[in-house]
Amino acid sequence: MNNAQLDQIVLDSDARRGQRVLSKVHEFLGRFVAYPSEHARLAHTLWIVHTHLIHLWENTPRIAFLSPEPASGKTRALETTESLVPRPMEAVNMSPSALFRSVGNSNGLPTILFDEIDTIFGPRAKDNEDIRGLLNAGHRRGAKIYRSVARGQQVQVEAIEAFCPVALAGIGWLPDTLMSRSVIVRMRRRHQGEAIESFRRRIHGKQGERIRDEIDAWVRSLSDQIEWPDLPRGIQDRATDVWEPLIAVADLAGGKWPKLAREAAVALVAAANDTEPSLGLVLLTDTRTVFNDPALSYPDAMSSERASGRALPTKRKPLERFEG
Repeated sequence: MNNAQLDQIVLDSDARRGQRVLSKVHEFLGRFVAYPSEHARLAHTLWIVHTHLIHLWENTPRIAFLSPEPASGKTRALETTESLVPRPMEAVNMSPSALFRSVGNSNGLPTILFDEIDTIFGPRAKDNEDIRGLLNAGHRRGAKIYRSVARGQQVQVEAIEAFCPVALAGIGWLPDTLMSRSVIVRMRRRHQGEAIESFRRRIHGKQGERIRDEIDAWVRSLSDQIEWPDLPRGIQDRATDVWEPLIAVADLAGGKWPKLAREAAVALVAAANDTEPSLGLVLLTDTRTVFNDPALSYPDAMSSERASGRALPTKRKPLERFEG
């Protein structure tokens, strides 16, 4: 084999370097997280790699792992993310001022991993408008949060950079403004027989950090000139801001990734268009599920005692008459 052939082998290997990096991230995540779909797993992979190229993007999408109930793998998704992203910062109970100072850190943008986000945007959401504002504004480069700061006898206005990658996890839904800026992954409990490995940070965290180093090495080998991708039909408006960086990562890697990324974008954007169901709609849906279950063999009607699983009392105490 001559030198020209050897050089071509090296070039071909370098060209596939991004594909190998994405494959390693994709495989690592799949070991520990039970995703609702392959599209969700692929989007998570692309989001992680995009955080290493944060200096190139005009927008950084949030990724939100949401579910209607606990024990659905949301926190596990953040745990695996932590070892793969640059400067991870876990946030569960953080004051707005601490969050602002962290995002505006001159030592480099952190990657915020915000668990239990439902405690922020629950019934007391009005108490957390500062955090909501930062998470909303911070998806766009150049966005700033302004605060008054007392220095001695003077009060000055300080501008704090808000741009920062953020991953979220919680029960329920997010405010519409934040949903539209996010890749939505609707987690659910594992099916019986759906096996994953238990994540142990002392062991698997180190494995993830080695993959993170490989991502860094690949990123450093890239040019800072990004060819902005053509997006699939139907990806428009706010979804463009969300998916443009992720599909750009797939295009940089090449191979199968550009096609898979576009398929994932179309599928997840369509799924994200679902709106939060009302209580009445949830009740009707559950009722239909019960009556349509062939294992239960319910007739066209069901008595309340059968629905509750217990017999109703045969006699009821009469209501006492009110004598005014």
